[in-house]
Amino acid sequence: MTCRPGTFAWTSLFRTAAIAFFAVCLVTATPALAGIGNPLKKMKEKLAQKVAPPEEEGAIGDDTVVFDEQVVELTDARLDRIVAAFKAAKSAGTGRPAAVEKLNKAMEERGNLWEKHGEAIMELQRKRGDLDVCYHDGYQEAQERKTQEYTQKALTDPALLAKFSRAAQEHNAGAARGDSTATAKLNAVLLSEMLPSSADSLAVRKKCGPMPPPMPAETKIAALDKEIAAQTETIRTIDMAMADAQAKELKMKNEQFAMAMERIQVYMAWKSWKSKNSDTRPLRGFTQEELDALEKHLEELRGSIG
Repeated sequence: MTCRPGTFAWTSLFRTAAIAFFAVCLVTATPALAGIGNPLKKMKEKLAQKVAPPEEEGAIGDDTVVFDEQVVELTDARLDRIVAAFKAAKSAGTGRPAAVEKLNKAMEERGNLWEKHGEAIMELQRKRGDLDVCYHDGYQEAQERKTQEYTQKALTDPALLAKFSRAAQEHNAGAARGDSTATAKLNAVLLSEMLPSSADSLAVRKKCGPMPPPMPAETKIAALDKEIAAQTETIRTIDMAMADAQAKELKMKNEQFAMAMERIQVYMAWKSWKSKNSDTRPLRGFTQEELDALEKHLEELRGSIG
């Protein structure tokens, strides 16, 4: 067999490709591996292809398969493991369809809300952004003014000197010992003369204006975003459990499993074509032992793969 799937990025056995493959199988019943394409479609195209009369009675498919590190024989035992892997994945992923349904519902509701209120929400966000800039500039201006005032009177204002002296008497010893609480209190006294006061904050907000509250639709969208994130994480956790369950059953490398699944689907497509078209031509690319094993597991594979 000449076709080869691309190499998958693989950190632990089947944690990426197997997750994607089995997840799609369980939820949509249309298995397809990234990098492999749709072997069912390819096989149908090949079967439907018009050939010259001398070849019409020949076998369907490529030449006899050559087994190697990537293409492994589809033995009875190996097919048993593949079927068992699908069953293990299905068992581990029992909660996945419900999570997907909740995710889709939340995303649909969010989309409808955004379509209806998105422009108004974005306008509010722009207004809040402008207010944030106004607040920032106002606070910075107040701090610069306070800092300048502090530097001018730090060594001359008796009240300020007395305040710092009391703070030093209360906290210097603790700060020298490395007491973080004493250090924080001492710093707070020093910064209180340079940071904007409550009166400064009030003046800034009066100048800039109040921050507009969130719209009801905006609040609902925020709640839906949390729901979407939660269901996405639930699905991810289930997928990891499915991958672990699959790996225990398969005992195959990723590229071996990918190629095995492609060949299985080619066989299943040929069987479907044959039953609908009364085609008696044999299928190339499989040993007789493989064809016998595939025939034996056909119904189980159909039930697992679709």
